[in-house]
Amino acid sequence: MGKTKLSAILLVIFSTVFISVAQVFYKLAAKNFVFSLDLIFNYHLFIGLFLYAIAALFLILALKRGELSTIYPMIATSYLWVTLLSLFIFKETISAFKWSGIILIIIGVAILGGKS
Repeated sequence: MGKTKLSAILLVIFSTVFISVAQVFYKLAAKNFVFSLDLIFNYHLFIGLFLYAIAALFLILALKRGELSTIYPMIATSYLWVTLLSLFIFKETISAFKWSGIILIIIGVAILGGKS
């Protein structure tokens, strides 16, 4: 892990979870999205934006405590969270091809986040 602390890794993981949940809210917002004054009443959109702001704060804290070259690739774990959320919330089907891609991403994150 080099100079990256465990707390930094946990913070970036929390950040990716918040980003992924924000994506779910964006998907919900998109169902009712109309580019008009009604936009200000699309609460899913604002919840998503709020969650993105929290994710950004977690990421900033993670970057303060760890190395950029270790922390930033871990953002790719959001692909895993979004896939799981899509599966459970939207009942999307996830093909073996997609699961293979996610496994490769996790392996890549593990390699990049490993000891240098």
